[in-house]
Amino acid sequence: MAESLQLGPLFEALQVYDPHDEEVTLDGIIWHLQCIEMLDRAEELLGAQRLLIFAVLGWRSMLFLAAFNVCSLGHLSIRQDSCQPQSGHVFDEYIQPAGYVSSLPLAILLKAYGNLIPSGSSSSTQVASEKSKASSSWLPLYPKETNAYLLQTLLRVRIRWVDTLALHLDYDKSSKTLSIFAYPSFCLSTLHAGGLLYSFASIDHGDANPDDISQLLREVLLSYRLLFGQSGPSRKLFRRHLTPSDIPPCEMDPLLPLLCTNAQLPYFSPDMPPDRPIYFAARDFPVYSERIELIRKELRDARPKSLADQVRDKRDTLQYWTFWLVAIFGGLGLVLSLVQVIQQGIQLSMG
Repeated sequence: MAESLQLGPLFEALQVYDPHDEEVTLDGIIWHLQCIEMLDRAEELLGAQRLLIFAVLGWRSMLFLAAFNVCSLGHLSIRQDSCQPQSGHVFDEYIQPAGYVSSLPLAILLKAYGNLIPSGSSSSTQVASEKSKASSSWLPLYPKETNAYLLQTLLRVRIRWVDTLALHLDYDKSSKTLSIFAYPSFCLSTLHAGGLLYSFASIDHGDANPDDISQLLREVLLSYRLLFGQSGPSRKLFRRHLTPSDIPPCEMDPLLPLLCTNAQLPYFSPDMPPDRPIYFAARDFPVYSERIELIRKELRDARPKSLADQVRDKRDTLQYWTFWLVAIFGGLGLVLSLVQVIQQGIQLSMG
């Protein structure tokens, strides 16, 4: 590899290459870069070149981060932070033989490590139609019932901001941690201008095709509205507690507070999906439906654990007002009883 190699020109070369060939592999990209004299052809450098391009694919797609100095150059590893919780539903393996994954088409390469691009429903094209028979079984998602405030209040869930798309909406039940992607601007810019992320798309049935990649990006953007923007208490939660210090050490994405702290979004892009008063996972989140449904189910089964939780839980309007009516009239009854006892005591003392 040339000593003067800079990442900027390498990024530009990959952007220009931008292959749409289904059979493009990591080794194929290296060969292309060698042909344009971006990389050296020395055989002994192949391992380092594979690691470099693997890392660049992760950086430019924001799907994963490559791990350095954790294994030999004969393997390619995805970074695993042992102190950070994960559900176990995203990554199956963190390390694979370099020769094996480098020969796989990019659309299949990620599958060697797990479910980095959620596949959604196997019949998403049918399920997503409101006219289909399956729509009768859809369960509604109300922003007032499925949001970050209730996750924290009722389930004591900790929000963890991550810089990899693969972990977005990954919920670890054991540690009660929900991972949320911290850079929505990446999704918006990729929808508008394309990017290396689309190189992982496939036209094969059952794999993530280019339309699925676009749908994934739109769902990521919409998830901030569901969890934060359309819930008043969640907007306050973001402003007061989810400060920039909670986000990976870099400048906060300016789009993040815009999505999470505005009840009504100003128009700023045709690629931004509109808010809905009621969502359905199959229709509005077909790619992330399993992760969204898990969150909804956890909240549905959650019950207030204290009087303070009961006061904050407004999901069931009838139950909420019944609680307050009982509390008010019960309190009035106690006050009147106390007044009556005091009066009787005064009368007895005066008699």
